[in-house]
Amino acid sequence: GLNVGVVERNDFLGGATNTIECTLPGFKHDTGGIIHGMIQANPMLLHDELGLKSEYGLKYITPKVMAANVFPDDTAILFHGNIDETCQSIAKISERDAEAYRKFIEMTKSMVPLLVQGMFNAPPPFGILMSQLDQTPEGQNLIRHLMMSAYDVVNQWFEHPKVKMKMLKISSEPMVGPEEKGTAINLFVAVPMLQMYGCSFPAGGSVALPQSLERCIEAHGGTVRLNSEVAKIKVRGGRAASVILGSGEEISARKAIVSNVDARVTLLKLLEDTISGELKEKLRRIQDPSFSGIMIPLALNQPPQYKSGPEVGQAGLVEPLPWIEEFRRLFDDLRYGEIPIKAMAPFVVCPTVHDPSRAPEGKHVLYLWQYEPYYLKDGGPPQWDSIKERVADQVLEYLGRYITNMGSGNILKRAIISPTDLERMNPNLVNGSVLGPGGFLYQSFSYRPIPELGRYKTPVEGLYLSGHATHPGGSIGSGGRATVQVIMQDLGIDFDNVVT
Repeated sequence: GLNVGVVERNDFLGGATNTIECTLPGFKHDTGGIIHGMIQANPMLLHDELGLKSEYGLKYITPKVMAANVFPDDTAILFHGNIDETCQSIAKISERDAEAYRKFIEMTKSMVPLLVQGMFNAPPPFGILMSQLDQTPEGQNLIRHLMMSAYDVVNQWFEHPKVKMKMLKISSEPMVGPEEKGTAINLFVAVPMLQMYGCSFPAGGSVALPQSLERCIEAHGGTVRLNSEVAKIKVRGGRAASVILGSGEEISARKAIVSNVDARVTLLKLLEDTISGELKEKLRRIQDPSFSGIMIPLALNQPPQYKSGPEVGQAGLVEPLPWIEEFRRLFDDLRYGEIPIKAMAPFVVCPTVHDPSRAPEGKHVLYLWQYEPYYLKDGGPPQWDSIKERVADQVLEYLGRYITNMGSGNILKRAIISPTDLERMNPNLVNGSVLGPGGFLYQSFSYRPIPELGRYKTPVEGLYLSGHATHPGGSIGSGGRATVQVIMQDLGIDFDNVVT
């Protein structure tokens, strides 16, 4: 019932959920998020609350083999939607760990309802949350693991280095090292949700999700404008009143302004100087993730041919992994601002195996992401402009240990997006932080990004925060479902009536 307007800086929708032609015409690359996993558990999609699937053209493709981990000896572990098939794959490596994995899923599945309820709704105050969790055995178990590192948990549950590696890589996807305390929760979220809800691609590319949202907004009388960068948020009488675009145009807000941009950008750069010095200092002390990464979109003649077998190439995503000691040392390199060379753990997706519409007939696109430091030991972030070609060469050379056709004969063209390029493309990715502020326990739930802003409200009446710098954090999860509940309550709108 409201007149909703969306203004977007770029000439394309979606921010980091985009699909663009950055190599050759007709080759459609996702240069931000590509796997739509967590969002599958969100009631917005699970129950199609906005009609995105039934009315606005959103279609998902879910591979039978969701993920594969390949190792230097050309063996692999395949992650199927069916837990029995996943366990069969693990059993080829370790029968004991296959049984342990089944028990781990059984234990964590009992926590999923708690996690889903908490992720897609506004978080209660941190103390109340802990008190609520402490009332049940499942909640107490979750609290305990909130304090542990993923490495602690993996060593308690599994024995074979390859199986441990599989689990540790999953835990590092939020851009934090698996041996940092407080990272075990990543296992409790990602592993059971992947097993229960799968990982999917939107047909046509990641941008299909924001495109369906645009159609939904416009069907209800709203407006979406591209090439409309916000330069300033104006305040009148203590209330957020309007936004000023870079063109000078002013757009008034009668009800509210919702910023999907990192709080540090929203409150320190866009907002008129109306917040206290103390809050400014707390914003400046927000902790970034432990590392960033380099994105290398590739246009290919053929899909990757893995030495470990053709079934690996059919997986939704593939993660070539080194041996476990090398993997642990990789995070030491990142911590010290050094480029990992001896060992890497790239994230590789060839979506055209499942969705040929993303490339010209018979051709393919490849999504290649590798962890890298933002703050380089030698030269700092500015040094990325002079080394990114060399680093991309090193990543492709490393990938050649696992794939037979990653040479110039198969690669038609590549693009290179360094950690500093990411920030230039999208200022919301502060310091190359693709998932927003670091996903540490002290920056989670109602403490994300800081306690004063943890319930989506700001000190300015009518100005709200959303996006990856707020709960539940980064990834393609549609966390705005939680934000909107707070806004609707303030505006006197019944959320349950809207979504039913």
